[in-house]
Amino acid sequence: MFQSGVPFHETGTFKSRRTFLPDDQYGVALDNLVKGCTDILLLNPSGTHVFAGKRRVQPQPDWWFTGGRMFPGETPVQSCQRLLRRELGLEIESRRFAAVCAQAFAFGMRQQEPKEHGTTDTQFCFRVQLKNEEEVKKVVLDEEEYCDSEWKLPSEILEGNYHPAMKYAVGCMLAGEALEKMQECEEKGGSDADIAKLTREFLKRRKAVDDVMKKNDYKLVSKELNYQTTVHSKY
Repeated sequence: MFQSGVPFHETGTFKSRRTFLPDDQYGVALDNLVKGCTDILLLNPSGTHVFAGKRRVQPQPDWWFTGGRMFPGETPVQSCQRLLRRELGLEIESRRFAAVCAQAFAFGMRQQEPKEHGTTDTQFCFRVQLKNEEEVKKVVLDEEEYCDSEWKLPSEILEGNYHPAMKYAVGCMLAGEALEKMQECEEKGGSDADIAKLTREFLKRRKAVDDVMKKNDYKLVSKELNYQTTVHSKY
């Protein structure tokens, strides 16, 4: 997503009336609604590695983003801030979030009964680069939901057996970083040759994003849940 952020438009005055739904009611809601989610690509302080958690629950019991469901009335960034605060104890200023991409999902399974009804989501993905080791030490996931976590090179995700949504997001992040370098060069009065070189790099990374959609051979295998499946991706 090569834009400054995700616009939030409040028409009139909105007041959230969110309430807790019992499991049976929440299951009906999942059958009829598409959840809005915000997910975050966390980068280490040097910006070289992306944090990923390996989920042990549906949907997507494999490597995945940090994030979760949006609440009514939240901006996407406010949702990211709440989720990072709740899950990792991180207090991240809004200016540190950069929009990466938007995606949509349909999962054949879900954690809530009846599990085989699945669930559907839309995702706003952002990136955040951590500042220091103090923030890094806070990045510990819930063991009931995750069985493993690692800091991974972007190339490892792009070239390995990872969900195409993760590959797409990482590809968009790299293309966005190339665009930022091009813009910075232009703002500083860089030469036409330098700008042309950075433009070619951006276009190369932008094309690689579309290639993710064409070369999807991902296979999800969860021994813990005795579950395996594949993913079909399309625009």
